[in-house]
Amino acid sequence: SGVDVRQRGAHGVQADVGIRGGSYEQTLIMVDGVNISDPQTGHHNMDLPVNLNDIERIEIVKGPAARIYGPNAVGGVINIITRDVNSNSFGGHGAYGEYGYYDIGAQAALSSDKVSGRLSANQRYSSGYLEGKDTDFDIKTINYKGILKNGSNKFRLGMGFTDKDFGAYKFYSDTFPDQREKTETFLLYSTAEIKMADVEVVPRIHWRHHKDEFKININGVWNLNDHRTGVFGAQVNTLITSGLGVTSIGGEAELEDMESSSLGDHNRGRQSIFVEHRLYPSDKLTIGMGASAVHYSSWGWECWPGADMSIELTDGLTWFTSFEKSFRVPTYTELYYFTPANQGNPDLKPEKAWTGETGLRWFTDGVTADFSLFYRDSEDVIDWSRRPGETAWQARNIATVRTKGGEVGVTFYPQSFFNTKQLSSLGIAYTYLDSDRGTQGMESKYALDYLRHQVNGSVVFTWLSSLKQVIKARYGKRMVGDNYTVVDTRLTYTLSNYELFLEATNLFNENYVESGFTPMPDRWIIGGVKFNWE
Repeated sequence: SGVDVRQRGAHGVQADVGIRGGSYEQTLIMVDGVNISDPQTGHHNMDLPVNLNDIERIEIVKGPAARIYGPNAVGGVINIITRDVNSNSFGGHGAYGEYGYYDIGAQAALSSDKVSGRLSANQRYSSGYLEGKDTDFDIKTINYKGILKNGSNKFRLGMGFTDKDFGAYKFYSDTFPDQREKTETFLLYSTAEIKMADVEVVPRIHWRHHKDEFKININGVWNLNDHRTGVFGAQVNTLITSGLGVTSIGGEAELEDMESSSLGDHNRGRQSIFVEHRLYPSDKLTIGMGASAVHYSSWGWECWPGADMSIELTDGLTWFTSFEKSFRVPTYTELYYFTPANQGNPDLKPEKAWTGETGLRWFTDGVTADFSLFYRDSEDVIDWSRRPGETAWQARNIATVRTKGGEVGVTFYPQSFFNTKQLSSLGIAYTYLDSDRGTQGMESKYALDYLRHQVNGSVVFTWLSSLKQVIKARYGKRMVGDNYTVVDTRLTYTLSNYELFLEATNLFNENYVESGFTPMPDRWIIGGVKFNWE
C-alpha cells in the first residue's frame, strides 16, 4: 500500500511508479544499489534489464532518502536486488495465453568457492489485446551477474540488456491515438566489498545507455522522435564501526549525456558527498542522522539533511519517526520538449520538499501490522500546467504542494492460532492521501493526479501440500478519473523440480485506465510450466 504502479499496456511494457502521492519523477529506481532513473523522462525508469527470475527481493523505502541516495528520492526508493549464485543450476519456463501471448526463458548458474556466475534470457510477446489497435509487444531481456570472492572481500559484475518493441496506443495522446515505441536499455556495473577490521569500503561504477524511438501518426503522417541518453557514474562508500555507532562517509560523481532529434544535445554533471551516523544508545533505541551536499553544473550546491529514530516500546512493538529534506531535478523532457501541445521550460529549478513521518510497527508470531502518518511540504514543484485560456501545457515550478496521508496494514497467519492448513495468510492495507496546491486557478497535469483511497488485499490458500492459490485485489479511487477494483489470481502446482501454473489477471473484466488514456486489458488467462535443476 502507498505504492502506485500505473501501467500503460501490460506485462512490463511501460509503467509509472509513484509512492505516497509523489509522481513517477519523484521515485528513485535502483538495481543492486545502482541508480537507473532515466534523465530523459521518468516514463523510462522501469525499462529494467532484469528478468523476473533474476530478482531475489525488492526493497521499498517509503518517504524521502536524499541524504543517502541523492536526487529524485522525494516520494521514495525502489531497489531491485538480483540473486547471488550459491549452487550450480539450470532452469527455464514456458507460458502461453490469450491475445497471442507467449513467454519463454532460461537461466543457468555455475558456482565454486571463489567464482560464480548466472546468465538468464527471456522473451515475452503478444499480438495485442485490442483488435485493430497498436497494443502488441515484443520484449527481449538478457542478464548476467558474476561474483569473485577473495577471503571476506567480494567483487560483483553485473550487466543487462532489454529490447522493447511495442504498440503505444493512446500512451501520450488521445487526439492522435496511433503511436509506437521502441526502447533499448543497457546497464553495466561493478561493485566491490572490501573489509578491513572495523572498516568496509564499497566502491561502485556504472554505465547506463538508453535508446528511445517514438513515432506518432498525425493526420496520416508518422512523426519520429529519436533519443539517446548515457549516464556514467562512480561512487565510494566507507562504513566505520566503532563504540559510537556506525558511520557512513562517501562521495559520488555522475555525468548525464543526451542526443535527441527533438530535445537537442545536452549534458550535465553531478558531484555529491554524504555522511550518516547511526547511534545505538541501547538495544531498544536507534538514532540516525546525516546529510548530503550535492552540486549540479546547472544549479550549484545544495545541502539535504535528515534524521530518524526508532524505539522498541514493548516486545514486538516499535515506534519510529523521521524528518528529512529531499529534492529532484527536472528531466530533459521538462526542460527542452517543445510541441504545439506541450512546451518545456529551460529555466526550471529543482523542486524541494520537507517530509515528516511517525508510526508504529507490530510483529508477533501470527500477526504483523504497521501504521504511519506523514506530511510532505513541497516547493517549486515541477509539473505541466496551463492557465485559463491557454491550450498548451507548460512545464513550470508551480509554487507549493502539501501532501498529508496515512497508511495502515495488517497481515494475519491463521495457522499460528487455529488448526487450519488451507488458509495460509490474509493481508489488507489501506492508504489515504490528501494534497493541495498553493497556486490556484491553474490546471495541473500530474501534481494532483493521485490515489485518494487505495486498498490492497491478498489471500493465500494451500489446498494441498503441493497446490497453492494466491488471490490479490486492489481498489483505487483517484482524484482524476473513475474508481476501479481489479482482482487477480494464480494457481500453482509443485512437483519435485517442476511447477505448473495458471493465472488470470483482471478476473472480472473491470473497465479502467491507470495512466493517460490507455485502456487496460480485460481478463487475461495464461498457463505454463517452470523447472529448475540443481
